[in-house]
Amino acid sequence: MALLVVLIQKSGATLSGISQVLGGVPWPIYALIMLTQSIIVVAAAMKWRIVLSETLDIQTISLGTATSATATGALLGQIISIQISVPIVRAWVASKSGIRARAAAGTSLFEQSLELLTLGIAVLAGLVFVALGAAFATFSLIVLLGVVVAALKPVLRGSALVVHRIRVMIGEGAALTSLADGLNQAADQRSVVLHKLMGLSLLRYVLIAGLNVGLMVMFLPELDPMPLFVAFPLILLVSSIPFLPAGLGVTEVTWASALFLQGIDAATAAEAAVSLRIVTVSGFLLCYPFLAAAGFRRHQDL
Repeated sequence: MALLVVLIQKSGATLSGISQVLGGVPWPIYALIMLTQSIIVVAAAMKWRIVLSETLDIQTISLGTATSATATGALLGQIISIQISVPIVRAWVASKSGIRARAAAGTSLFEQSLELLTLGIAVLAGLVFVALGAAFATFSLIVLLGVVVAALKPVLRGSALVVHRIRVMIGEGAALTSLADGLNQAADQRSVVLHKLMGLSLLRYVLIAGLNVGLMVMFLPELDPMPLFVAFPLILLVSSIPFLPAGLGVTEVTWASALFLQGIDAATAAEAAVSLRIVTVSGFLLCYPFLAAAGFRRHQDL
């Protein structure tokens, strides 16, 4: 929060400027945001159900219950780190169905590890874009996806080894240990299951990137969206730092920096970055009651 305040003060952004950006968002756009964010949450819930079924041989968690738990974890992720809040809420919900909380939290970390792999692919494609151009970046993305799908297990084990070595280098890191364990656990799964999970992770990433970049271009029509798509993996990675609640402050600084590099003045860039946060969080808050109610209705039926 302090970093967000510093960004606004140092950039020259004003509350009136932020209000002006927000006032330019038509109400129907919020319906689109709600739909997109609902699909993103449901896709994550589907992934968790698959992992539960394959890892623990359990099929007692309904999609509605999994969706409600995932949405509630994401809501709490606006206060504490989402990498912490989602496993905790899911573990609590799963315990109500007779699943050990520790095992449920582990499956959640496993599911999240594939998100990191998808993000890594996007980062590599972005680097190729910077070095060789859009055509090569598109080609490289297709090749990377093909290689990862064909050799997903070795890639997962290699990623786990890299994470483990980073943990050893820095001397500590419980979160990195959990991540490495999740990657190794993922590598033990059947290939067809991993391909399903990877596909859902890719769908989520495309929707998240499209939503955020699309809104930013709507705020500032003069922007070229391609550099923003290239920069977005880094922005998403920053927002995923475990000790930051939803990447608050750091994400806005990263967005503002990306906009500044496109020639947008500092104040306008900061106002757009803060507005993006407000609009996306507002859209999620609007759809959250419906997502949470899915689990409640299931509980009532039981």
